[in-house]
Amino acid sequence: MRNKYCDNKLAEELDLIMLTNDAHKQHGLPCGSLGTLTYSYTGFDRPLYAEFAAADGSRFEEPLALDDFRVLNEHQKEDVSAIVQFLKRQARKNA
Repeated sequence: MRNKYCDNKLAEELDLIMLTNDAHKQHGLPCGSLGTLTYSYTGFDRPLYAEFAAADGSRFEEPLALDDFRVLNEHQKEDVSAIVQFLKRQARKNA
């Protein structure tokens, strides 16, 4: 069954995503970074965009390729664990 969890072309705006490679490491986004998709797949080899939080608390958008990320599924235990870890790190930064 095709869905947004196995086919990034079906990802939707506001989906929580995780980077699956280090293609954006030079921008401070190593593999495993979490973000929110802001522009979904438009076809024609155009990038998708996701919003990420910088270390200083600011937010920025990063263009992504279809194979740079996967959509997190809040119904899967491993994905919930990744989300919780991210939220804990954010809470520590904001404390």
